[in-house]
Amino acid sequence: MKISIIGSGYVGLVTGACLAEIGHSVTCMDINKKRIINLKKGILPIFEPQLENLVLKNIKNKNLNFTHTYTSITEQTIFFICVDTPNNNQNRPDLKNLFSVISSLGDIIKKDSVVVLKSTVPLGTNQEVHKRLVKKISKKKLKITVVSNPEFLREGSAVNDFMRPERIIIGTDSVKARDILKSIYKPLCRKSDKIIYMSTNSAELTKYSANAFLATKISFVNEIAEIAELVGADMHEVRKGIGSDSRIGKDFLYAGLGYGGSCFPKDLKALSYFQKVNGLKSSIILATQERNHHNVSSFVKKINLSFKEPKATSLLVWGSSFKPDTDDIRESLAIEVIKSLSKKFKKIYVYDPEASKNTREFFHDFTNVAFVKNKYNQISNCAGLVICTEWKEFWNPDYKKLSFLKERIILDGRNILNRQDVEKNNFIYKGIGT
Repeated sequence: MKISIIGSGYVGLVTGACLAEIGHSVTCMDINKKRIINLKKGILPIFEPQLENLVLKNIKNKNLNFTHTYTSITEQTIFFICVDTPNNNQNRPDLKNLFSVISSLGDIIKKDSVVVLKSTVPLGTNQEVHKRLVKKISKKKLKITVVSNPEFLREGSAVNDFMRPERIIIGTDSVKARDILKSIYKPLCRKSDKIIYMSTNSAELTKYSANAFLATKISFVNEIAEIAELVGADMHEVRKGIGSDSRIGKDFLYAGLGYGGSCFPKDLKALSYFQKVNGLKSSIILATQERNHHNVSSFVKKINLSFKEPKATSLLVWGSSFKPDTDDIRESLAIEVIKSLSKKFKKIYVYDPEASKNTREFFHDFTNVAFVKNKYNQISNCAGLVICTEWKEFWNPDYKKLSFLKERIILDGRNILNRQDVEKNNFIYKGIGT
């Protein structure tokens, strides 16, 4: 099928490349002309495992094309909208970019079309989009169907998540639209049917509910971890104990700094805002956010108390991306930790395998935050090591090289190191709930 992807950022680029990979003819449209010029050359705006090879392969076989103008997609009838919907100052999703796309689409659509929203949008947005499109094309006498098809892509494993989905949510009452989407996703459903049909309202809420539940699980575990530290329990043992219960499951039970990124924080804020404006009580969702903020202050306090003279002390920080296998620092708790430490300590040296460029731009005005190209650089100038992101290259450090840390203290904000191994090498180890 011929498919247009509007928005060539994280979701749009992954969606476009993967749809091209399973045999569709895809055109990715983005008004950012520089981004499109780079994409045509195979230069990606983001780091995501497997994505670059997928893009280059499908550019070469001509399944994947890029354009910065709407006039290039006027003959299309299937449009996937993948633009960002960031929160504004009131924690309400800003739909300016989305509605701008809808207006432009209304101008260029020539035939009956299916508009698929993959962007995470507030409850009721699909209905609003349909209403605006119908009004925009009222003189054309065309039929427009709006489908809610939320993405469930995890940064760092987005290509795999798309190609091997656990579920594909399709929200629409249109039988024709269902058939079109079923045909598009057929290559992903060969072993079993992954598609779940529902209304647009249910699809919107499913997306928010999934992220809110997972975020709540993370915050709950971190609260238990605080109790574990107080009573001398080990969260690694507690995690195995509760994770063995099939009703709870093993995933998202790792204590640490908490959640970040472009999805969980934004979606919980949006849900809280919706509850507020509709007179609903927010208890669990609000507490989840508060607990996540508390994790950073608690960890920073632990770091401060670990050193006698912070103002005369330098630290080495491993990790600034919000999670491994991405260069994304949006809502990164690692960034919050570094920012807080910079106010208390003499100098902070930061290393991240992929996010250094974005981190450097964020801290360009901070005179005591520096960046190193190797994770062992500047060790002899630092008193301790702080781990903020669980990149795989941090899991088995070279303790001989780390021995040059002046005070031999390792503060593990992701609980990735084995306490026994660390202490066996004569380091002081401080994790979360251990």
